[in-house]
Amino acid sequence: MKITDYIWDNLNKAIVFSLLYISAWVLLQVTLRIGYQIGLFFSILPFLLFAFIFLLEKPYFSFLLLFVANYFISGGTRYISYPPGIAMDVLFLVALVVLVLQSYKLGTSFPIKGAANPLTAISFLWLLYCTFQILNPDSSSIFAWLVNVRGIGIYFFLVVLLSTVYLRKYRNLRQVMNILSVLCIIAVSKAIIQKVFGFDSFEQTWLAEGGSRTHIIHTGIRYFSIFTDAGNFGSGIALSGVLFSISAFSQKNTAYRNYYLFVSTLCFYGMIISGTRGSLIIPFGGFFLYAILSKNIRAIIVTFIVVVSGFWFLNFTYIGHGNIYVRRMRSAFNPDDESLGVRLENQRILRTYMQGKPFGVGIGMKRGNAVLYQPHPILSTIPHDSWYVLLWVELGLVGMVLYILMLLYVLFHGSYLVMFVLKDKELRGYVSAMVCALFGVSAAAYSLEIFGQFPNSVIIYVLMSLIFLSPLYDEELSTKSV
Repeated sequence: MKITDYIWDNLNKAIVFSLLYISAWVLLQVTLRIGYQIGLFFSILPFLLFAFIFLLEKPYFSFLLLFVANYFISGGTRYISYPPGIAMDVLFLVALVVLVLQSYKLGTSFPIKGAANPLTAISFLWLLYCTFQILNPDSSSIFAWLVNVRGIGIYFFLVVLLSTVYLRKYRNLRQVMNILSVLCIIAVSKAIIQKVFGFDSFEQTWLAEGGSRTHIIHTGIRYFSIFTDAGNFGSGIALSGVLFSISAFSQKNTAYRNYYLFVSTLCFYGMIISGTRGSLIIPFGGFFLYAILSKNIRAIIVTFIVVVSGFWFLNFTYIGHGNIYVRRMRSAFNPDDESLGVRLENQRILRTYMQGKPFGVGIGMKRGNAVLYQPHPILSTIPHDSWYVLLWVELGLVGMVLYILMLLYVLFHGSYLVMFVLKDKELRGYVSAMVCALFGVSAAAYSLEIFGQFPNSVIIYVLMSLIFLSPLYDEELSTKSV
């Protein structure tokens, strides 16, 4: 028996060694004959398999992977060439597959019951409206619909679905906030590095290929960090600034309060050096709504003073006018600003061509590559400069109104929860921050395409989901306190 065991043990080693040797030889041949990209893909397959097995055991981490990767997915294309939309599709698919397989492993059905709430229903109805756009007679390409419907409708539904399944404990809300705070620190730190040390070679290449037209301008340099552009960075980091500053006010732990204030200060600094004027409405609008929701005289007075002082400083004084960032922010309040006039003129032209198109010209027809799917010959040449204008043109007045009503419902529902339902002070502070941040970005969407870009769109949809999950957290906290 000992001889048999010895032979069998060495035979196993020989088989394993042979397989490793053959695999290495095949990988080398693939790399040399086809290309290093394919070779790299096959070389990391074992690691991907182990990662997938790990996610099956810890399905919650598939959501966290999606949330974190979303923050870097677009900016990373400056360093590695890949399609960010397809990369996100793969991550969404992995999270969904893990969820389904985990449900079977536990011997239970797919936990759709846990995901059933008004927000899931709303996002699904919006997805249906976007799906019916494939029948739009003004659309000239199914491929255009397929490429662009994900950012408008599919991701919204999937993020809400996954969030409402995975984030059902109060600790999940805290974890999401903590992870987002670290991501914000990384983003602002990168912008500061760009400002102090200059752009790296990849960023310089991106600027040379056309990015400099909008980022190195007469008012100064606009820093974009790890985001696609300065507008995306400025609006997203302003959202986080409002989120963490308001959340800090209700923290029971002093260390957490100070940390959130530190993060929010960094975020607002990032907003300033991005040079994104449209992002200013996010803190102004967010803090204004917070003054209403707080029902606290002291908070109302302090917030009112801060908002009015900021508005007075930028609109009625020339203090700090020598600073390029102050000067650029101040121009946002100038009714004679040239860019505002161009924006209003573009919208006037769009109104002419949108007559008789209540359902729009079809998803993708306002933008995109004419060689691929022939966007609308006139409408696609006029800059939309706004998420709402984009929805208006592609989905029509009907679609734009539906979307705005959907946002208003989320805001009113969140405000109602804060003012009349939620009992835990800390949770109420978190939800207030989310509602106020969403109010700010909803106002900013008039001049920015914030809802349709990574990473802001996913973050916004997660915040919406957390608002609707908050009564569940409140019940959990009240049970623990008994």
